[in-house]
Amino acid sequence: MKRFGKLEYYFAALITITFSNTILGEGFDSTAFITIFVALTVMYKGLVVIDHFMELKEANRYLRMMMRTYFFFFPSLIILSTMF
Repeated sequence: MKRFGKLEYYFAALITITFSNTILGEGFDSTAFITIFVALTVMYKGLVVIDHFMELKEANRYLRMMMRTYFFFFPSLIILSTMF
């Protein structure tokens, strides 16, 4: 029996988070808490993809920083727009 590797667990976590976000978005009224929670999980998912699936953990520091900035900047804009 083959055991799951680290990437399979990350992939399963990403799928679970995606389904959870979908259930939250469809099942509840659009509140600030739900929007902020979904934005934070999108940020986490982006960081997992950058580090483990794109394998930028050991890549050029500048390239990794640019990609991480993208996944911090845009969910932060969503959170700020929700607050106002």
